[in-house]
Amino acid sequence: MLRRTFGFLLLLTATVGLQTSSAADVPGRWTRIGPDGGRVSVFAAAPSRPATVYAAVSGSSVFRSPDGGVSWTFAGRGLGTRPIVNGLAVDAAQPDRVYASTAHVLFRSANGGTTWVPVDLGTDNTISALAADPRRSGVVYVALGTDIQKSTDRGLTWKPLSSVPDFVETLTIDPVNPTTLYAGTDAGAYKSTDGGAHWKTIRRGIESVTQITAIAVDPHRPQTLFLSTFGDAPYRSVDGGGHWTRVAAGLGTEPDIRSLAVDPARSSTVYAGSPQEGVFRSTDSGLTWHPADAGLTDRSVQVLLAAGSGLFAGTRSGFAVSRNRAQTWTADHGIQGASIVSLALDSQRPPRMYASDGAHLFKSANRGGLWARLPLPPPSENDFFAPVGPVVIHPDDPRHIELGFAGEVGQSDDGGQSWSPHFSVGCVSPSLIVIDPGDPEILYTSGGFVDAGCGTVPSTCGSYKFDHGQTTCLPNTASTQHGAAVLAIDPADSHHLFAGGEKLYHSLDAGATWSVLSAAIRPIGLVFDPVNPGTLYARLNPGGVARSTDGGITWQVTAAQGFVLSLVIDTTLPSTLYAATPQTIYRSTDSGATWTPLGTGLEEVVVTQIALDPLDPRILYAATLAGGVMRLRM
Repeated sequence: MLRRTFGFLLLLTATVGLQTSSAADVPGRWTRIGPDGGRVSVFAAAPSRPATVYAAVSGSSVFRSPDGGVSWTFAGRGLGTRPIVNGLAVDAAQPDRVYASTAHVLFRSANGGTTWVPVDLGTDNTISALAADPRRSGVVYVALGTDIQKSTDRGLTWKPLSSVPDFVETLTIDPVNPTTLYAGTDAGAYKSTDGGAHWKTIRRGIESVTQITAIAVDPHRPQTLFLSTFGDAPYRSVDGGGHWTRVAAGLGTEPDIRSLAVDPARSSTVYAGSPQEGVFRSTDSGLTWHPADAGLTDRSVQVLLAAGSGLFAGTRSGFAVSRNRAQTWTADHGIQGASIVSLALDSQRPPRMYASDGAHLFKSANRGGLWARLPLPPPSENDFFAPVGPVVIHPDDPRHIELGFAGEVGQSDDGGQSWSPHFSVGCVSPSLIVIDPGDPEILYTSGGFVDAGCGTVPSTCGSYKFDHGQTTCLPNTASTQHGAAVLAIDPADSHHLFAGGEKLYHSLDAGATWSVLSAAIRPIGLVFDPVNPGTLYARLNPGGVARSTDGGITWQVTAAQGFVLSLVIDTTLPSTLYAATPQTIYRSTDSGATWTPLGTGLEEVVVTQIALDPLDPRILYAATLAGGVMRLRM
């Protein structure tokens, strides 16, 4: 049974960080405008030019910084849609020659990530680790589970090396003696001193054989190594891995260090990253550790990179950089790889834009030029409190916002600066919130269940009506057992509701009773023509768009193809509609009779929603997975 999750809520009144976007619109091309974010899981710096840094965002793509993280550009064209990049490596002498690996494909770029081409490894085995020789140009290694392959000609040809007994999770090359390799596996660590021809285990002193998550080599004293294991403190060796000593002083009673980095200028300074506790620093070569997360707003550190241009920490929500050896951190900006699941714009001048990634809520007051992350209530102790969307703006009060949380609908009366509970929705994770246009204190919400077990109980409510402080469960339609999912309200009659399912249902008494309006369609969304009464459009299951001119009684399926996730109508020219499928956005200028693709630049993202600028219909926005919010000026 779910507990009410707002019971302890404190009002929060400060925004959490500002993000600027310098994106310039290119006619006919979709432009990323933020907000910044995305789970940064891999970093790599160019050995010959340390200010050139590459970052991979999990489920998004690769980004490149030419100036030590001050600015970033998208560098993933050719990697495919939402690639999960698990490795990055940069050539020793050519900072624009970079390699990126996913689970089954190795890519190479010769122009800093502007374009990528796949590399033929001669096998489709899983790529588990990637490393480039930091001293010899053109030399690159890949781990394929237990097998290791090496190329000396930039990946044109490959030579198999001796296998490692266990599944390789990470490869590290000695920066001074590059024929010395270290392999961290799911069952311990191994070392080769002859370029991978032979391997030996190096586990002496490690208390339990477990998954190795990182191995770091001191660039000035390469016999000094650091190793991290899943769910434990790091280990140190001063004899090249012959013996290991657990170094946990200052890391707490249950350390969980997943990433390590040695300062390139001060070998006695070592950094350790934890997905729960942030960053720790040691100034005595790992003997003692101290927290080093001042200014680190997200402590879920996934990866660390110590480069000449700074110390980088990748987190679940982006990355941070320190220019003073982890004494202080700043949340850096420019990596626009967030996954936006809900988007809303109000009618102020200029419109305020709200974007939710399912964990945070962002706001822009200048069409994406500057973003602020709004404060949200902290998670509850039972973990059921989470912002899931959607975000909905009241039509007659742009400062009044509704936001779906797991088991709750929250509200803000000050543009998202503070939040309070509005009404509980039990076991529901809201996916629809519909506001009565004539009475803002009447709302309808429905969605999936937070706990799948709720759906096995027929009496569990899945659709709610909130009416001036009273919350009731909506009755079923003929094809639902957890309540009617209200898709829309007739703009001419707020008592006239529409619901989806196996057919189109409607209610003439504000949801008290339901009947079939049309058995010809299976709607998942409705849009009304603002000029022509009785004309409306429906997004259909399993795909396409239909049009009705008699209030929904009869329907004509339009030429729109594919599963339409979002449908909007130009209120100034209602014969113009826009439909979004996961990979393409279409426009119709003849009331849906014909559709044409609109714009380029969506190849690497998945579209989740579109919205037309309420003041300038020449601007269309797209919420995407992996690309944040994107904008097209038409």
